[in-house]
Amino acid sequence: MPGSRPPRWRGRKESGLGMLRAILDTNVVVSGIRSKRGSAFELLRLLGLRRWTLVLSNTLLTEYQEVLHRGQPSLPFTHEEIERFLDSLCHRAEQRRPSFPWWPVLSDSDDEAMVRLAIEGRVDYLVTHNVRHLRPAQSLKVRVVPPGEFLQELRK
Repeated sequence: MPGSRPPRWRGRKESGLGMLRAILDTNVVVSGIRSKRGSAFELLRLLGLRRWTLVLSNTLLTEYQEVLHRGQPSLPFTHEEIERFLDSLCHRAEQRRPSFPWWPVLSDSDDEAMVRLAIEGRVDYLVTHNVRHLRPAQSLKVRVVPPGEFLQELRK
């Protein structure tokens, strides 16, 4: 991948008290970068203002990195800007390292890492444009919502 390098984690180990905690599916990150309109962009903007806490693992960050660099020609960012964006996510995120054994609950193995992170990171929401595919995670008490619904929660 041109321009890719390991991210620099500078984020917090634990989030501020009372702040909502969430995981962003890669499709939400891509949407937020592609357009300055819509809920996905607003969630990224509010993350920059530290209005909520992103919970992130190396596995999910690597997925963000791969997808963004692969799609770079259609994004308004250069490879270097993508890396700076990812660094800024790391700076604002709570880093989690999954620790216990995991039994799959979804049909897409790529999404399993997000569900595991949601459980171990005790997040309030898993935010995705793909609610239908992640619906089985709700049986594990993970609230799976689209970006607009999470944005409404932040504005309460």
